Amino acid sequence: MTSEDIRVLVVDDSKTVLRLLTYILGQQYRLQSAEDGHEAIEAHATFKPDVIILDMNMPVKSGLEVMQHIRGVAQDHEVQIIVLTAQDTKALKAKAFAAGANDFLGKPFDREELLARVGAAARQVNLNRRLRQAYERISREIDLVAGLQRRLLPDCTPLLGENTVECLYRPSGRASGDYYDFFTLPDGTMRVVVADVSGHGARAAFLMAVVRTLVRVSQTHYLSLGETLSLASHHLLSSIGEEPDFVTLAAADIDPNTCTLTYVNAGHCPPLLWSDGKPQWLDPTGSVLGFFEQEFKTRTISFTKPAGLFLYTDGWYEWRGLEREIFGLENFKLLAENLLSSGRFTLQTLLENLCGERSGPVFIDDVTALWVNVGSPLTRVFKGISSASASRSLAKDAVAVVGEYISDPDILHDLDIVLTEACANVSRHAYQGGEGALEVRLRLHPGRSVEFEVADWGKGFGDNVSFKNAAPESECGRGMFIICKLSDVCELKRRGSENVLRVVKLIRKDLWKT
Repeated sequence: MTSEDIRVLVVDDSKTVLRLLTYILGQQYRLQSAEDGHEAIEAHATFKPDVIILDMNMPVKSGLEVMQHIRGVAQDHEVQIIVLTAQDTKALKAKAFAAGANDFLGKPFDREELLARVGAAARQVNLNRRLRQAYERISREIDLVAGLQRRLLPDCTPLLGENTVECLYRPSGRASGDYYDFFTLPDGTMRVVVADVSGHGARAAFLMAVVRTLVRVSQTHYLSLGETLSLASHHLLSSIGEEPDFVTLAAADIDPNTCTLTYVNAGHCPPLLWSDGKPQWLDPTGSVLGFFEQEFKTRTISFTKPAGLFLYTDGWYEWRGLEREIFGLENFKLLAENLLSSGRFTLQTLLENLCGERSGPVFIDDVTALWVNVGSPLTRVFKGISSASASRSLAKDAVAVVGEYISDPDILHDLDIVLTEACANVSRHAYQGGEGALEVRLRLHPGRSVEFEVADWGKGFGDNVSFKNAAPESECGRGMFIICKLSDVCELKRRGSENVLRVVKLIRKDLWKT
């Protein structure tokens, strides 16, 4: 960057001084002049100078007032201000520097000294520009990392068979060291994982991606939990070696058919198994990953349906309240148990109760959690083969279950229309009039909403069609238009090989049966 790219504003009520400054500096810099403080403020807004040479004693507004405006009102803390005045006193220097001056030059000034001081200011301007460019480049790269990292995490609130999974992921920065995952193993068991990489930012996000890859290997290579963690620990040791990074991780295999849970905990905060109305905290079974080679042993326990497994990271309880005290794990465990005992436990209600009455928590760490519900009567899955009669039957069965909890006939009628239209769309379009698998997944949120997912494995509508842009006369427009009008949330998305239509109907508390 050359000196011609530096814009210099010279401000003085003496035309002689202005002509002299213009003569000396005009050959090297882009120059503009102002004859009083008011003109200087206007020129600062329009000319956007990099350097200002500013007289102190001027009509209308003084040099001090100009600096107070630039630093205080305009919030420009980057422009370099060189004060130029005949009053070369210690008191004035102190006032000028307190008001935001970067340099001070007395009158009469020496030409070479003036050029040297403006040159120093120009070097600082160029340095600031390079730093800003570097920061913006790093910021874009961090955003890219955060976006890629977010795509590694599965969608929340799916129904997997008779299980439901609720997720919460709040990174403290744009890239995070927290990680959650869940998927079905070849034997039908559901594997769930929550991990926490030490530190934050791109480094933690990179290690998180390594852990995620190794965990996903276990799905395709049929690795047990113990084998998976031993593999992850070995590879982390080989990649981070003597570095101080480490990973805590808790994982579990949930078999709803045998009502058993096999888990492993590598130095992570203890997950909570809620079964038969009682809590069971799953303490660590091994040390953290990444410090030394180790074999991980698993533990297997039984549970009674309906049951729930809560996995989380330490950001949930490592925050300070108004009295500056850490909220703490024991308080957090007690809160979770109380909400479960009252039947009000969800990740959202946990977060709301964590906030308390006076103020919400100011999280200083990433906050991540999974809540896996097994065999809850509030979730149902209805399966069939797409056809006009089967679609109608699935819709009736699903709405009948909703009728066990909601008495309002108008709402039940609306839901019946929504589901019938959604299932009919699958029959007509997903399989082009032929037969194919159809699944209706129902999830009830007492006091709040009813949620449906209608899934098929047909051709889908592609990414260009949504409820927002589907015209009534288009292929899917009429049905989608009706569904959208009768519901509060309607989304169409591709999830793996599934086409999933998700519909949510909000329902007032007083319309739920007690």
